[in-house]
Amino acid sequence: MKKTSATNYRDDLAYIHDVGYGQFASAAAPWLLELFRRHGLEGGLVVDLGCGSGIWAQALAAAGYDVLGFDLSKAMIALARRRVPSGEFRRASFLDARLPPCAAVTAMGEIFNYQFDQRNTPARLAELFGRIHGALVPGGLLVFDGAEPGRVPGGFRRNNACGPDWACLSNSQEDQRQRILTRDITTFRKLGKLYRRDHEVHRLRLFDRAQVAGQLREVGFRVRLLRGYGESRFPAGYAGFVARKP
Repeated sequence: MKKTSATNYRDDLAYIHDVGYGQFASAAAPWLLELFRRHGLEGGLVVDLGCGSGIWAQALAAAGYDVLGFDLSKAMIALARRRVPSGEFRRASFLDARLPPCAAVTAMGEIFNYQFDQRNTPARLAELFGRIHGALVPGGLLVFDGAEPGRVPGGFRRNNACGPDWACLSNSQEDQRQRILTRDITTFRKLGKLYRRDHEVHRLRLFDRAQVAGQLREVGFRVRLLRGYGESRFPAGYAGFVARKP
């Protein structure tokens, strides 16, 4: 039986994430496009797992790539479809994504850490890496990032942010023994003259970069670790990967 959550990134948090936190994908896009070109991937299909509101997909489409995005959030898929009419977007867990032959696969923003799909275990992630390797053309790339132990220095962090019509209040707590990061998120979004309140809890399984790199190599990838996407450096407790199919 599938154990997935249908309540992650509902309308308000999806909107807030798009308008208030989209700079991560926007900043990464130019470097990623240059990475593709350096590896001879001038066009073709790019599969974006956890595509969110389609910010990265928009950059891909503008650069001449075909885009297939997957995300569990209904609200995020709706935003992506409006932003990139030429792209194809499907609501599904990355574990269930049917991967056609493609030039590259991306997953930006801790996608492989999230436990919205409770089947997301190290073993299932390794299986996914194998499927991605099989779908990529020779020379194709898998590029992703993720959270590891130390993502929340000191074990607890409060982060509050706001915009003209929204506010987002979040508490992040890291269980070092269980390697679980929990984000307790309360949002306020202005609709008319009033603000609507919503609440979500996100859990992420923290992984070890050496273990993940080993899983990638075991299925046949050549792996390079990243300190960031171009000049945009990752914070503590964050790792990036470029995995190339020979």
